[in-house]
Amino acid sequence: MLDAVLGLGASLGGRRANLALAVRLLDADPRSRVTRTSRILETAAVGGVARGPFLNAAVRVDFRGSVGELLGLCQDVERRLGRQRAPRWADRAIDVDVLWIAGRRVRLPELQVPHPRLQDRPFALGPLQDVAPGARCAHSGRSLFADTRQEVVPHAVGVLAGPVAGVYRGLPSRTPLRAGGAMKFFLDTANLDQVREIAAWGILDGVTTNPSLIAKEGGDFVETVAEICTIVNGPVSAEVVAENPDDMVTQGRLLARISDHVVVKVPLTVAGITATARLSAEGIRTNVTLCFQANQALIAAKAGATYISPFIGRVDDISTEGMQLIEEIVSIYANFPELDTQVLAASIRHPLHVSQSALAGADVATIPYPVMKKLLNHPLTDSGNTKFTADWASVPDSDIVGQVQRYLDKTGR
Repeated sequence: MLDAVLGLGASLGGRRANLALAVRLLDADPRSRVTRTSRILETAAVGGVARGPFLNAAVRVDFRGSVGELLGLCQDVERRLGRQRAPRWADRAIDVDVLWIAGRRVRLPELQVPHPRLQDRPFALGPLQDVAPGARCAHSGRSLFADTRQEVVPHAVGVLAGPVAGVYRGLPSRTPLRAGGAMKFFLDTANLDQVREIAAWGILDGVTTNPSLIAKEGGDFVETVAEICTIVNGPVSAEVVAENPDDMVTQGRLLARISDHVVVKVPLTVAGITATARLSAEGIRTNVTLCFQANQALIAAKAGATYISPFIGRVDDISTEGMQLIEEIVSIYANFPELDTQVLAASIRHPLHVSQSALAGADVATIPYPVMKKLLNHPLTDSGNTKFTADWASVPDSDIVGQVQRYLDKTGR
């Protein structure tokens, strides 16, 4: 049995989906079992050939077979996912490399383990450290991380699902791999005080606005969007209000200049899809809104939308199952890994919508302020906290700070 770490990298097509599919194929092989998974790191291309950027991750596997068979499996996964043998350092749909094998030092013409330049590759070393923090060189006995010559942690953009052996086996729908790991929480509001309050919780990933929310607050549209962008370190959706593609594109280009955080929100109309395709081609992120059926979501993804916003509450209002819409879109996107559009559950009416969206595989939930506040509420939490507080008040010395400081002073820690 080989205990090995495999490095994954992708810069072409649906990069996140390619990483996820590689993990599924590795775990589906009867000789291989995925036991741990890493963060997803994003880094610029190296070598001067690829344009990048690359997404990189790592998996730890138990493999019943030889080193040569393990290398063969890696190459087979690359082939099945469309890897083309291109010049060294070139962009690729997927790269599967053997980074480390416990207790083994391999020096073959086609494979060297550990990789001789591993310490110079933070995009590989960081994920390796996630899944095998105690990894040592079988030849020298030294930690693989002792002589790191660069920062080990590039820009982290998410996590691979896990670590659970077999977690990918037999999944009928979209892999759990997402852009940002766990489902992201956006706040659906244009109220600056609400944004500041929820941002202070430390869990807010972004904000969505729309013309109705802006009008409700009565503030200046551009100033409001710009201020939100200074509060939230994440995507902020700002919607165009034109009715033809040319004007939508003009507005979208200007909105995108307000801040790097701005995502241009576009309605799911013929004009909106046309504008989405043009904006996406220019590298401007888009959120296609007012989605009520799966076919619309497929078209938006083909146009290059960054996000698709199915309105589950409004679908519920017409006696149709809104959550079924989320499930259908997630499943369709899973069938076509090259579609990199994220599913953003919108028109959320109550906390159950949030948990249902997470179970259905949505990448993001955009949540109104009142619902966001309710996510933390439970009577047993309140009563339990009240009891703990009352019991602690009966302790003779209830000053935790003072107690800990005296202990640290006494022990010299």
